[in-house]
Amino acid sequence: MVDLRGAKVASFTVEGCELICLPQAFDLFLKHLVGGLHTVYTKLKRLEITPVVCNVEQVRILRGLGAIQPGVNRCKLISRKDFETLYNDCTNAR
Repeated sequence: MVDLRGAKVASFTVEGCELICLPQAFDLFLKHLVGGLHTVYTKLKRLEITPVVCNVEQVRILRGLGAIQPGVNRCKLISRKDFETLYNDCTNAR
């Protein structure tokens, strides 16, 4: 867990890069700004940001931490820098 904008967010270090749980970050910071997670994925494509897909073990850990719902079997991770780019895009789109 890492601190992101004053909240605790699940994270992993992958190939030396800290990646945060995108659905959890969406729930905490973006869901009141955009229509849904599908809108976030559309924005990521436009911004040329490619999230990292979690492996099975990472998904288990995220469920255990409560970062994602118990029935979820897929998740994506994003770097802090890319999250800030996405967040700025969401807040400036209003």
